[in-house]
Amino acid sequence: MSLSTHRLLFGLALIQGAAAILAWTFAALPAAGGPAWHAHEMVFGQALAVVGGYLLSRLKPFALVSIAAVWVAARVAVMVPAAPEEMRAALSIAATTAIVLPAALAFLRGAKRAGNFVFPGVLGGFVAADILFQLDEIGVITSARGSGLLLGLGLVVLLITAMGGRLLSAAASGASQRAGGARLPPRHGLERALLALLASGFLAEAFAAPSPAGPVLLAFGGVLLGVRVVLWVPGLRRSGGDILALAAGQVWLGIGLVAWAWAAAVLPKPLPGLSALHLATVGGIGGTLLVMMVRAAAQREGRPMPGRAAGLVAGLMAAAALARAIGTPEFGSALAALFWLAATLVAAASVFRRRSR
Repeated sequence: MSLSTHRLLFGLALIQGAAAILAWTFAALPAAGGPAWHAHEMVFGQALAVVGGYLLSRLKPFALVSIAAVWVAARVAVMVPAAPEEMRAALSIAATTAIVLPAALAFLRGAKRAGNFVFPGVLGGFVAADILFQLDEIGVITSARGSGLLLGLGLVVLLITAMGGRLLSAAASGASQRAGGARLPPRHGLERALLALLASGFLAEAFAAPSPAGPVLLAFGGVLLGVRVVLWVPGLRRSGGDILALAAGQVWLGIGLVAWAWAAAVLPKPLPGLSALHLATVGGIGGTLLVMMVRAAAQREGRPMPGRAAGLVAGLMAAAALARAIGTPEFGSALAALFWLAATLVAAASVFRRRSR
């Protein structure tokens, strides 16, 4: 049996995501880097492994094994307290580059529209964001760690927004037409405005633009995410569980960004900033990544779309997001970790189902 890119990289992402959540929640690991390294590993570790499994479908076995090896080495180095910071930095940047470089080149080779040239730039931004983070870690630049994390987080949000928008728009329109309804036209102006707001908002937050520029931009971006989903409703009503699960991720992303922006404003705060942000990172990003893996694996292996599994994953991640956001720091975090673990197990069972003959 040939080595499947998506099975290997999705498998690594599932293992690392679950292990990182459990280690951080119940053992405060990695201890050396604290919350910043925990966030780094979810963005540059799990999220990028999913991106690699999703975008890299035609790798030769040696290239695939090499990418996986450097990615694993970078994750292990984070968990070893005695590992030199310079070695951690070099391995992390190497792993990030190993995934995004071939993915960006694949986009460039297949680009047929001007809009597709945006994706290689977004992917390349992950390398710049990781370099920024690591330069702070090794003492070359001070106060850059947060900027690198926010840039990386923003790039994940942009990818999920752009690629999820294309997929969901086409799927909702197709479902509407198959049911005898009207075609749902693409709304290019809304898409461009949404991506511009999100990109500008995260850049403003990363580089400490005068308040309230970043929160306002991200709040408007979150609102447009919700508007976009509402426009898809005629088709979503007739769509399968996998499409509804991806749409739920977009909703959580919008809610989380609005809540995060609200928490940064001089207003009564229903949620602290970090708790509000977890609505987007857990429910939006985490849920979408798991559903993407479930859906992509079925699609590539010729299996029926796993609507039930995708819906269950989305529901568990929604519960994790709520537990983390509104629960007490101790109980809420533990409950969220258990919901996340359950969602991961459901996703893994679906991804690694026996292949169709």
